[in-house]
Amino acid sequence: KTNNKVLLVEHPLSGKLDFPGGGLLEDESVACTAHRETWEETGFNVEVTQYLSTTPNGLAIFSCDLDAGIETLPDAFDAPPWAKLEIKKLVKADPFTLDNDAMRFTDDLILLRDGYTQFDITQH
Repeated sequence: KTNNKVLLVEHPLSGKLDFPGGGLLEDESVACTAHRETWEETGFNVEVTQYLSTTPNGLAIFSCDLDAGIETLPDAFDAPPWAKLEIKKLVKADPFTLDNDAMRFTDDLILLRDGYTQFDITQH
């Protein structure tokens, strides 16, 4: 979460938004997977802080801390060069202005909003 927005990835084929995420490696915790996949897809070295929920597709959602000046970046910007095959761009979006059609998996929008609100509550 940054400036009342969340960081999502835009997939090149569908143009839809999704959480950074991917497969669990052998002997890797779910939190470590979240950290690794976020770095691989965004280039940001986040601190995974709190489990929030799991999507119907089995993707665990965590809150993350980042101290990289992301708030100064535009709302849409290029993914790192190594992620270009998987990720079209990175998008900072207000989860309450998105509609289901914006998300790669429509059921994830409610979880995104719930996680956003839950993150707000735990930060105060």
